[in-house]
Amino acid sequence: MKILIRILAYLKPYKWQLIGVYAALFIGMGLQLLIPQLLARAIDHGVLDRDLHYLTRMVLYIIGAAALQGIFTYIRSYGTNALAERVGNDIRDELYDVFQAQPFAFYDKAQSGQLMSRATEDINNIRGMLMFALRAIVQTIGLVVVIAVILLRSDWLLGLVALSTVPIMLLWTVRFSITIRPLFLQVQQQFGVMTSALQENVAGGRVVRAFAQEQAESDRFEQDLDELFERNMRAAKRFSFSFPMQMGVNGLSVAGVIWLGAWMVLNGRITLGTLVAFERYTSMLQDPVRMLGFAVNRVARAIASGERIFEILDTKPGIQNAPDATPIAMQGNVEFRDVSFRYRKRGAEALSHVSFAAHPDQITALVGPTGSGKSSVISLIPRFYDVQSGAITIDDRDVREIELDSLRHQIGIVMQDSFLFSMTIRENIAYGNPEASLEQVVAAAKAAQAHDFILQQEAGYDTVIGERGVTLSGGQKQRLSIARALLIDPRILIMDDATASVDSETEHEIQVAMRALMQGRTSIVIAQRLSTVRDADQILVFQHGEITQRGTHETLLREHDGFYAELWALQQQDAADLVVDIEEVR
Repeated sequence: MKILIRILAYLKPYKWQLIGVYAALFIGMGLQLLIPQLLARAIDHGVLDRDLHYLTRMVLYIIGAAALQGIFTYIRSYGTNALAERVGNDIRDELYDVFQAQPFAFYDKAQSGQLMSRATEDINNIRGMLMFALRAIVQTIGLVVVIAVILLRSDWLLGLVALSTVPIMLLWTVRFSITIRPLFLQVQQQFGVMTSALQENVAGGRVVRAFAQEQAESDRFEQDLDELFERNMRAAKRFSFSFPMQMGVNGLSVAGVIWLGAWMVLNGRITLGTLVAFERYTSMLQDPVRMLGFAVNRVARAIASGERIFEILDTKPGIQNAPDATPIAMQGNVEFRDVSFRYRKRGAEALSHVSFAAHPDQITALVGPTGSGKSSVISLIPRFYDVQSGAITIDDRDVREIELDSLRHQIGIVMQDSFLFSMTIRENIAYGNPEASLEQVVAAAKAAQAHDFILQQEAGYDTVIGERGVTLSGGQKQRLSIARALLIDPRILIMDDATASVDSETEHEIQVAMRALMQGRTSIVIAQRLSTVRDADQILVFQHGEITQRGTHETLLREHDGFYAELWALQQQDAADLVVDIEEVR
């Protein structure tokens, strides 16, 4: 009930529309209940008394009542659909805001397919309940109560026969609702598993085909589909059994009314018109009770889906503004003060007692083997994660005391994995500054050595690139990412191995351009190729989450037994071997 009440709370902003919907519902119900009474009069006073004028008048009343019922049914139907759509949009917006507010740690554990399932199928289940179930429940209660009063006032004995099966059907419906909800929850969980598999297969389609794993992936997806099918069928079996039982039980009451009512007509206790009206009212009970079964189905699905949605909505962001957080106008002095950090509470430390300072107009390079902690350093500066101990300061202010928007708007980041959106090149470059003029976009593209290849595209800067930028080469995507970072004119510029996907000539061009653009900025660069960081003002060597060496390129080379000198010698040897191999081929 807590979940159901929480779902219904989303209707509060639309209370007047809700009142209008239920006013139309009750008026329509009243007209529906009036028609059997008009039919009884038409039979008793029109047909049996052979009064054609009276019969015609009753028929016209029935037509008018049916027409008005149709109008109010349309108002009710349109209103409930509109309310369901509004609530669905509100929940989806709230869910999307929560997705946006979550830090990297949330997505480290979450499956994107499960999140997509909550934002689509689960919300659709809630929409389905609001479109149908709430109206059906109110309509069922209203019709049963009013019909019971009408029948018992007309003839209490025949009324009791007509209503005798209603408690049985209602008890069955309650029991059904209790047992069906766990089955629907299992269905929704498996739907998320299936969606995750589908999303991964689509996103990794090139890898699947490169390794000829199409059949293996199809088999894996078929297993997920089979499990979803089995869970759906278990729910459908339980669901399908309910309605024939209800119809059969209701059929008993109709049969009882016809038998007893016919006896009463023959003995003059009631009129034929009254019997016809009783039969219509008794049959009318079948529809709301049957609708109640459908409604319970929708409610059970909605509660199962609401449970999954509220699990996300109740997840408080691990990274958020402190109560006393304020903006900052950065100069760009970054300092790590005895920082230790781990991704999981009980996991190994990614960084251990790291201390260093990076200043404007300087390049700080981070080098070291994979998994040594370099990427963790640059993830902590914009607070993608928070440290467990120590502090990171910018201009002597702890980053946890700075408003997140202010912090991140002044940090330009070029990730190792260049992500581009399915929109125009211009929109991708201007992503961090949508108000930027075309001249500013072009200037950033030129600085990133991207302008020439952009002009070669079909529509230049207005060319729409494919999903994740699949229509571009790795180097082209990386240069667009660099342009995107430069356009926001950041005070701190972070490059996570940004030139790894470009050739040596393009790398040199980018380095020349970047050298000019780094003037006045604090630049932190991760690089695997040491040739790209030779001119850095300070180089920090990371191993096992600790800084084991620091200095300039020249000073680090003098430490002959150090990791940096060994890595430099190895890379120089690889380059020399490559030249020899090329000469031999020639």
